[in-house]
Amino acid sequence: MDHDRPFKQLLTVFFFEFIQRFLPGVAQYIDPTFVEFMDKESFAGIPRRRGRKESDLVAKVRFKDNTEAFFLILVENESSPSQDLPQRLFYYHVRLSEKYGLPVYPVVIFSYSTPTRQEPTVYQQRFPDKIVLQFHYTVIQLNRLPWRSFVKQPNPAATALMTRMKMSKSDRPRVKAECLRLLITLKLDPGKSDLIGEFMETYLDLSNQESQVYERAIAEFEPQIREEAMEFGTSWRRLGRAEGREEGREEGRAEGERKALIMIGTRRLGEPLDAVRAAIDGITSVQRIEELMSRLLEVESWDELLSR
Repeated sequence: MDHDRPFKQLLTVFFFEFIQRFLPGVAQYIDPTFVEFMDKESFAGIPRRRGRKESDLVAKVRFKDNTEAFFLILVENESSPSQDLPQRLFYYHVRLSEKYGLPVYPVVIFSYSTPTRQEPTVYQQRFPDKIVLQFHYTVIQLNRLPWRSFVKQPNPAATALMTRMKMSKSDRPRVKAECLRLLITLKLDPGKSDLIGEFMETYLDLSNQESQVYERAIAEFEPQIREEAMEFGTSWRRLGRAEGREEGREEGRAEGERKALIMIGTRRLGEPLDAVRAAIDGITSVQRIEELMSRLLEVESWDELLSR
């Protein structure tokens, strides 16, 4: 599956929440009122996994104490192990620094389940007599983070990413139930809740036996949370998966994709006009919505996005 798309959607919508929970040191000195997501950055000539030539996510942010000083945050999601990542990341850093003339803060999210060995956080060019280059980057290795450490600290980005954290096989239903509890507690608007819900369903798709454990865990929630959880549980994703209704699942997926497109597009292009919303609401093809999502950072207006 394409792991890049759900991670990019999640981090774009919940960018500052991600920074606050996983990069608290950075959160102390950036202005939370300003973020600009850059266009797809071309890294032609640098080998990339699956032949891709663009960065995952590049955000321009501003220092809190100096409104004229900016820097870039480069976030790469690695859904499979890659031995050449440290070198590639260094090259991305150089290209971005050269193009924008700004400092670059590099971050890698390792989202695969195995292996669980500690990934490196530095790239070196070493000679027998000296080290000529030492490039450091931040690593967020989800399969080494215990999910229980995030249960009592509500954060939408962390709630979704819990589904990729360190857990035993028997923990899967409980993790999903706790993610749902957190999602309800966060009181997000429906579009954002759907985005996290889709992420949860993608990465914690339970078997029938696991679903029974999951439902028992929900039954143990306090009454108000349990009632909301049951309402959430009748959404298209759960209903489609439980009863095998392929048509319902596809329609529900398209609805979630449309909401994500509008949310991410609003950050990039501004609030869409009613006519734009109506045009997007009329798109029933998931493939078409994904095509629009992939071009979102390449265009300058909603009209340009929908004209192709």
